[in-house]
Amino acid sequence: MHIALLSRAVFGLHGYGGMERHVLELARHLTRANVRVTIITMPPTRDAQWHEPGIDLKIVDVPRLPVNGIADRVLNYPRWSQAAARVAAALPVDLVHAQGAGGYGYAQLLAKGVAHAPLIINPQGMEEFKTSFAKRTAYAPLHFAARYAAKHASALIAADTLTVNDIPNFLNVSPERVALIPNGIDVDAARNWVSIDVQRVLVQRLQLAQRQPLLLSVGRLEDNKGFDLMLDALKQIRANLPSKWQWLLIGDGPRRDALQEKIRKYQFRDHVRMLGSVDDITLHNLYELATLFVHPTLFEGSSLVTLEAMCHARPLIGTRVGGIPDKIDRGQNGFLVPPGDGNALADKILVALRDQNKLRAMGAASYQIARERFDWRVVIHQTLALYEYVTRANVRQPQFLDSALPV
Repeated sequence: MHIALLSRAVFGLHGYGGMERHVLELARHLTRANVRVTIITMPPTRDAQWHEPGIDLKIVDVPRLPVNGIADRVLNYPRWSQAAARVAAALPVDLVHAQGAGGYGYAQLLAKGVAHAPLIINPQGMEEFKTSFAKRTAYAPLHFAARYAAKHASALIAADTLTVNDIPNFLNVSPERVALIPNGIDVDAARNWVSIDVQRVLVQRLQLAQRQPLLLSVGRLEDNKGFDLMLDALKQIRANLPSKWQWLLIGDGPRRDALQEKIRKYQFRDHVRMLGSVDDITLHNLYELATLFVHPTLFEGSSLVTLEAMCHARPLIGTRVGGIPDKIDRGQNGFLVPPGDGNALADKILVALRDQNKLRAMGAASYQIARERFDWRVVIHQTLALYEYVTRANVRQPQFLDSALPV
């Protein structure tokens, strides 16, 4: 089987985000399952060398209109999708798997009868459908492209339970064409970063207090990640926390200065450390050192960082958004709180830290859930089952699907 993966971004060539990571890991695990993979993506945003044995890479560039932000996505992204589609259609592939509206151009070729391999789309978190009215209005052309692509897809992949409902609602497709397949994580690869020696260095360099609670959060420093709310919650319960508690925040972004100012205002200098972006070995060993992983985000896609924390047997506190409720079984491996509810967040931090034995049990449950539900060994089997169903049934247009998908 030969699969073309269409994605505007891939880890190693572009950013660090969850979609970028997902595309690369999907390609790697398909290749290990003896599937031929060609990734079709945009030009790299950084100097990068491609070192992925067995994965073909095709860079598609198009003349870009000189705009940024939303205008860039609305105007330039569909144009790139059309160019990428022509490359995919020229390949001897059995199936095209696109991320988000990246399948728009290929759907146009299907509609014209120019392309023949069936199309599968993973819309990912669909945050652009859930933003403010003004942004939704600005995104309207991109919404049209996403709906057009969905109309001509043989199947759509929902990465979490919430998206199972979002896809029919936002993309106007039948629920029978939606398959629930989570974004995967390589549990063993995450564990391979662990090093006692590295942890000793980190403890010394960051002056981490022994046997004191160490809270950890990871994410881009933006309004929607809820890190301002986390500081407010910690201020609220400060008197009830052990004297040497610490919160480490990993990530960078436009809210960095504002968060630093709030840290100074709350006199948290001895308790809160903003570490910026860190390398993988540092990140995974900080997961190991953490007492509790907290993800206070206001909206979210699948949430790769939550999965990473689970691989390291960390108990969790997360908000009831995106793919997070699929990963946190309330009371078993952590707690869910409503997004934007600082009081609930403060309360659950105290509840979680109250019982060390319970924390260890929740951490063990996190690891078990990651291994059984989200490990790539499970997810790639589900993905291949969908691929085989679509290609075996020769499903090239959605009307041929007359029953629920088998995954």
